[in-house]
Amino acid sequence: DALLGLLAIAAGHAVMLGVMVMTPIHIDAVVTAGHAGHAGHGGGEAQADVLRLVGIVFSLHVAGMFAFSPLVGYAADRLGRRSVLSAGAVLLVAACLLASSSGDRSAQLSVALLLLGLGWSCTLIAGSTLLTESVPEAVRPSAQGLSDLVMGLGGAVAGALSGVVVSLVGYPALAAGAAVIAVPLLAAAWPRARRAAGATVSG
Repeated sequence: DALLGLLAIAAGHAVMLGVMVMTPIHIDAVVTAGHAGHAGHGGGEAQADVLRLVGIVFSLHVAGMFAFSPLVGYAADRLGRRSVLSAGAVLLVAACLLASSSGDRSAQLSVALLLLGLGWSCTLIAGSTLLTESVPEAVRPSAQGLSDLVMGLGGAVAGALSGVVVSLVGYPALAAGAAVIAVPLLAAAWPRARRAAGATVSG
């Protein structure tokens, strides 16, 4: 369970950060291309639209990351850490697939980034709780420090590689690839969540 918690923290953060950091680049490219196809739309107007859309998308993303944290914590207590972790992995996969297929649909991209933030919140809260509960009390501070280190390293690698991926194959491929990273997390968490639920019902 400690390893699963650590995996959830690292994978959730890497998926979220990898997609998030390249989203403004994608928005800029899509909006600029859209304005280029319409006569009379200048560069200044395009940039204003980019800034507005980035503000909306990232406001929703940050809301997904933090606004629902009390509810996520409550769900982790009521439904179990593994169940919330599994839900977070599902949300991350859905968010990445929505972002990958969003094209010039800003509403779809906004929903994708909202779900991306919420999925991150679920994996971080449930993963952190699972990790600390699964190790002896004496080593919990060290375990939390290790999780912060692994999360930071995962985010740094994802952030660095995401720019390379977008430059080579584009934002849709990046988002689809991020979904692939989240699938093993779901595969690891879901069977344990079902076993835990079954044990609760039996008890």
